[in-house]
Amino acid sequence: MRTISKEGGLTLQRPYIKTAVDGGRTESTTLSIVLVFFDVRDKSIPVAIRRSIEELFSSLQNELSKPLKLSILYRDNPPIAQIEHRKDEFRRIMQGIDGSIKIGITEVGLWDPVPPSRYLYAIDCDNHASLLSLHRFRQESTGTEQLLQRLEKGIVKALGMACGLYHCNDQGCFLTYHLGELDLDTNMYVCKRCRADFVHALQSLGTASGETAHREPRRFGEVIPIPARS
Repeated sequence: MRTISKEGGLTLQRPYIKTAVDGGRTESTTLSIVLVFFDVRDKSIPVAIRRSIEELFSSLQNELSKPLKLSILYRDNPPIAQIEHRKDEFRRIMQGIDGSIKIGITEVGLWDPVPPSRYLYAIDCDNHASLLSLHRFRQESTGTEQLLQRLEKGIVKALGMACGLYHCNDQGCFLTYHLGELDLDTNMYVCKRCRADFVHALQSLGTASGETAHREPRRFGEVIPIPARS
């Protein structure tokens, strides 16, 4: 399997440290966040996704006591002939990546035959891992700027999946349920509750209990009330 490494410098204040080369080793007290790009050739996409993750961590830095290390990996897509096997194979690969939180990004479409059958934006890979698929984002976006804006929101949702967070009740939050592109365009922020859940989940990683702020996924079609905002 091909591996390409790039050094990237984070300028985030403590408790964060610089981006590692190809996932490098971390101290036991450091949380390693690993982004794995599978055959993503468009250079603007890793830049936008990394920026979105860095901005979220920067906004949480005063609430986190553990240092975070962001690592970038580049991999080939696995050879998967049958569309129904794609999700399982990517799950297997992501579970084998070292890191506290692992998020894969691929151009490969992830088909879900369960009604309403569709390509998925992202999937939970278990073991604190998730996978973001660019396929549907590209299909539904009319240009590069719109694509990148939606991906900056989608990667936060994928991070939430890896942290054990699922669908938020606040439809303006990045972590709400994404049925279509209009849901992504409505998202404008990470709500107060999800910010607190992110902090709790990240702080819990590596502890004896290992518990995260897990929320059960909601079924498709369930009415999700929008809480009044202060």
